[in-house]
Amino acid sequence: RASAMGLTSARWAVGVVIAALLCASSVDARALRAELDVGVTDIVAPKGSNEPIARARDQVLADADEVGSSSTDDAAAAVETPKPTSSSDDDDDVLSTGITKGLVRRTAVDGVVFVTWANNHYKDFARFWTMRLKSLGLTNFMVGAMDDELYQYMTEMGVATWHMGSKGIEKDAVKKDFGWGSQNFHKMGRDKIRLIRDFTEVEGISVLISDIDVAWLRDPTPFFKRYPSADILVSTDLLRSEIALDPTLQTPHMVDGEGLEFHVCHAASNIGMMWFRPTRGSQQLTREWVRRIEADDKLWDQNAFNDLKALAGACAYAPDGTGLTDTTFGGRVTMGTLPVSQFSNGHTFYAQRLHTRVGLEPYAVHNTFQFGGTPGKRHRAREANAWLGDEEINYFDGDPELPEKGMFMSYTPRIPSAEALNLTMFAERSWPEAQDDTFPAIETVDEEIVQRNKELVSFQIKQIKTAAAIAQTLGRTLVLPPILCGLDRVWFPHFGRFPGSAFALPFVCPVDHVINMDLADASKFREWTFYSHPEFPAEMRESVATVEVEASDADDALSRPFPDGTEYCVRGPGTGGDSPDGD
Repeated sequence: RASAMGLTSARWAVGVVIAALLCASSVDARALRAELDVGVTDIVAPKGSNEPIARARDQVLADADEVGSSSTDDAAAAVETPKPTSSSDDDDDVLSTGITKGLVRRTAVDGVVFVTWANNHYKDFARFWTMRLKSLGLTNFMVGAMDDELYQYMTEMGVATWHMGSKGIEKDAVKKDFGWGSQNFHKMGRDKIRLIRDFTEVEGISVLISDIDVAWLRDPTPFFKRYPSADILVSTDLLRSEIALDPTLQTPHMVDGEGLEFHVCHAASNIGMMWFRPTRGSQQLTREWVRRIEADDKLWDQNAFNDLKALAGACAYAPDGTGLTDTTFGGRVTMGTLPVSQFSNGHTFYAQRLHTRVGLEPYAVHNTFQFGGTPGKRHRAREANAWLGDEEINYFDGDPELPEKGMFMSYTPRIPSAEALNLTMFAERSWPEAQDDTFPAIETVDEEIVQRNKELVSFQIKQIKTAAAIAQTLGRTLVLPPILCGLDRVWFPHFGRFPGSAFALPFVCPVDHVINMDLADASKFREWTFYSHPEFPAEMRESVATVEVEASDADDALSRPFPDGTEYCVRGPGTGGDSPDGD
């Protein structure tokens, strides 16, 4: 836990755009995986019903009876991991995304490889992604290059790479920002699924598929290897931890307090972090996945995966506490959901700080649930002290237009006085006191609670503007303060928190909740955790001047510090046991 610190601190405080608004019983499906036809399993079942699975299973067993008992044995055997071929048998095979099986095998360590892909527009993300894995002592990672420039850059960095290109995006466009939700974004998603299919075809190699905006904070391989029967483990958009939803069932299966989420269908799977073992089930699912998205150019790749996961009433199973189910993809795949407190999404990590509340160290954070496009993702990773590669771009020089390099200014922020703004109206919407149905959704910006949130944020924005002017006058780059928000930011009407989330209000919110990072010139300021950036020069951290500004009694009465107990946690040099108070 740390409060804002800086080279210069004053009782002033700093913004730009206010965003005030904001599956009943299980079946033994192992013998079905190789034989069930997708056309048979693609049936919508009544909630709580296993009839489609049972009907399909009975048909398979009937077919097996007609051809002899060995058919059932063959079907059961189909779930086993295919035997690796010798390294020379098919190393030169070129897969659909341009990679050879030999390159995959040469990169893998102990049968595991990490994979992402990008174009040159995301060059700094590719640098950040690879440097994070290198910082963990890992070497078994690869980056698919969608253009020549990134291929050259990755080669110069000594990173295993290949010319991946794109099947659907024109050559000139493949070098640009795809833009979330755009046509090229969806085409890029199809390239990703073909990539996943290719890697599951490499016998004997398990693959971790990661989006480029995932920050890897710990080596997840030991976690994955606790589940040798899982074909697929996948991250989730779940907004609260369910690894101890039923302690009687789940606790016996935990290791050091860690485990999978309770049920694979309690929220949509997010395909930004996926672990595949090279099993027949993984291969069949990824082949069908590619077939579906290529047949329908309006089908989102992630929705297609969730549809395949839930085939034939697969969600209507009774969890056994392991976190795994063998009902998914019509009974052909054993799947589990990665714990959202440790394989975090952008809301559980940045807004809720769920890993801190449950006391588990995160493995990764995927920069989702954010509002600033690519700049917002980059800034959030910096706020988490997870971003690497800033030395290469002279980030610690500060604003490039200032005459002197390496000069910064921060300050201690304040909020309106208790008399001017009562925070209780926000706090009463906190979890667990308020459930999702305790308060009605806020429908318009005219409601009082929205106006009060606007006052809270605007008060801090004015301080940011004042501090920016002072910093410029002093020839320094402003370090933003943490910002206290009364309400969560969501893209639809809500009651104050994202439905399904579990945290307290008010809270220190990500800066993209109140500043439009797409329009902001990030060269003019730094994130509030800047001084604990993992690459921050030690000599600068030791060069500090603190300025106390006396306020008149009248001015002092207008504002106050953040409330006691406000949590804003950071990691990196100078924090934790390395902080001045050792806390």
